[in-house]
Amino acid sequence: MYKAGIEYILGLKIQNETMSINPSIQADWKEYSIRYEYKSSVYNIKVRNPNGKNTGVEKFIVNGMEIEEKQVKLIDNGKINEIEVIM
Repeated sequence: MYKAGIEYILGLKIQNETMSINPSIQADWKEYSIRYEYKSSVYNIKVRNPNGKNTGVEKFIVNGMEIEEKQVKLIDNGKINEIEVIM
């Protein structure tokens, strides 16, 4: 159940050291946060849903830069990385 909630509701998936986030949430969820630790690095993820969507990602921003691929390669850099997902 835990894995299903993380992967299929919150949308956090890790494959081949690549993180993607594709939520499937209730339209009335306005935002939520996830803290993900990868080796010595931390990924603070904030998902915002200003338009009341159930699914779909419009913007994927990593450390202030929008990423067209809407995914990020996880790196062990010992830093805190900020990810913002706009649905």
